[in-house]
Amino acid sequence: MKGQAVADSNDIALADHLTRRRARVSTVLALMFMASMAQSFSFGEAPNRPQTLHLAAWIVWAAMLVMLLALGGGYGRSRTVRGLMNDETTRVNRREAMAAGFWAAVFAGFGLYALNLFVPLGTGDAIRLSLTATVATALLWFGKRERESLRDE
Repeated sequence: MKGQAVADSNDIALADHLTRRRARVSTVLALMFMASMAQSFSFGEAPNRPQTLHLAAWIVWAAMLVMLLALGGGYGRSRTVRGLMNDETTRVNRREAMAAGFWAAVFAGFGLYALNLFVPLGTGDAIRLSLTATVATALLWFGKRERESLRDE
């Protein structure tokens, strides 16, 4: 086909290795992301300078995780390897993960609304909780589905 490079056995092996690693890493990153958020959570305290830096880093981390999920990784690799890593099964798994993240956001919204009736939450804390639930759920679901897909091969 015009404009498309032919994959050799090295590209296929590399893409397989990176896909398996991405499946494991997405789960680990989701768990680390949740732990980081839980470790830095505080009700109503004004953040000091280190906390502000931590919160800024958390926002960047959240954005990077969303981009990893949306784009599939493989940056710095050839177009052929990226294409092999983002095959039809991976695209389906990604869509399912994003749908799971959507539902996590919906239920997080319900839960946070109910929690706020008993424990006043600041806007920033509520947003962080909701984003954490959304991003972590999507990453966990993606990692789970990718591992299942790889096991079926």
